[in-house]
Amino acid sequence: MNEFYTFAGEHPVVTVLLAWAVASVLTAPFKYAYLAYSRRLRSLNIWRRGWPTAPLMDADGDIVHPTDGN
Repeated sequence: MNEFYTFAGEHPVVTVLLAWAVASVLTAPFKYAYLAYSRRLRSLNIWRRGWPTAPLMDADGDIVHPTDGN
């Protein structure tokens, strides 16, 4: 363990990148499970209530204000 602390002290940028990579790999299953769940809820919501009907609303539900040509 002492060798790791020596390496981390000499190369802090590499240590941060390695920690970020390990954290990304460990949290990836939770990320994809959340995305799948949220897509399922969105699909059910559109199926039950239909597509957004507000005149200034796009497909994602964002309000889009038209711009003048000026």
